[in-house]
Amino acid sequence: MPNHVWNNVRRTLTGLALGGLTLMSAGTVMAQEFPNKPVTLVVGFPPGGSTDVVARILAENMTKTLGQPVLVENRPGAGGTVGISHVARSAPDGYTLGVSGVGASILIAALGRDTGYDIDKDLDIIGVMGTLGLVIAGRTGMEPKTLPELMQFAKDHPGDLTYGSSGVGTPGHLAMEYLKSISGVDILHIPYKGNTPLMNDVLGGHVDIALLTTPGTAEQVRAGGVYPYAVTSPEHSSLMPHVPTVIEGGFDGYTATLWNLLVTPKGTPKDVQTKLSDALNAAMQDGDVLAAYKKSGLAPTSTTPEQATQFLVDERSKWQGVIAKAGVKK
Repeated sequence: MPNHVWNNVRRTLTGLALGGLTLMSAGTVMAQEFPNKPVTLVVGFPPGGSTDVVARILAENMTKTLGQPVLVENRPGAGGTVGISHVARSAPDGYTLGVSGVGASILIAALGRDTGYDIDKDLDIIGVMGTLGLVIAGRTGMEPKTLPELMQFAKDHPGDLTYGSSGVGTPGHLAMEYLKSISGVDILHIPYKGNTPLMNDVLGGHVDIALLTTPGTAEQVRAGGVYPYAVTSPEHSSLMPHVPTVIEGGFDGYTATLWNLLVTPKGTPKDVQTKLSDALNAAMQDGDVLAAYKKSGLAPTSTTPEQATQFLVDERSKWQGVIAKAGVKK
């Protein structure tokens, strides 16, 4: 075969080979595009709890946005730190996410307990998954009828009033210690082992004031079992819109909320973080999600990963200060 024919054949084969490599390369890129398989969302509490409910609401919506199933996996234990510790040890590829509440993110470490991870070094923060206020509620028959009146009564009768929380170092305990510190009052803390015995004692008149979650308190407020003085969120609660905020009671700048962060293992690629953030924020604009949030008393949030990280920094600074000033140990 003449040389010029061989040259044409070689050029044709080379072109086909290069074309094949190009197609293979494009196929590889497409195969690696995130996400191309189910995503796991780890919840550090049992099924059916408030954190689990929030996670499932968002997981269902994010599934539609991402085009892959977002599957909730419950790994309960140690105030949510068991689940987050698992996330921290997972591959940083965006396929293992976690729901990190205020306890697992801040309080447990601030109280000197080992969580098994360092949230700054081991996790990336994707976004805030909503906030939930507490209720400062009193037993029926209390003389004060407003929060300013309650705080004045406490000043005039130091040590006479009692307040209950669901335990030492819990958000309810710290929220009241925060209010005590800025109002200069002395109210005796009585810790309970959970919200149920606390609510029972408020209803029974055995403790004067309680810091309670809004969903569990709204029904008792409507029934007249407890009297709501204020909500600790910056805005009114959708479950009790008539109840004023602590800020409206004259305590400027005061907020105390429960919240969850969407987190991934440290080193998750920025483009993957962006896709997860966009999916989370899209959920916060969805009508079904907003309706479910309103029914649960939750306030939706939309944040970038940078804003969510700053949110964590600000919240940690506040609660570490409260813990140190109150001398809380656990």
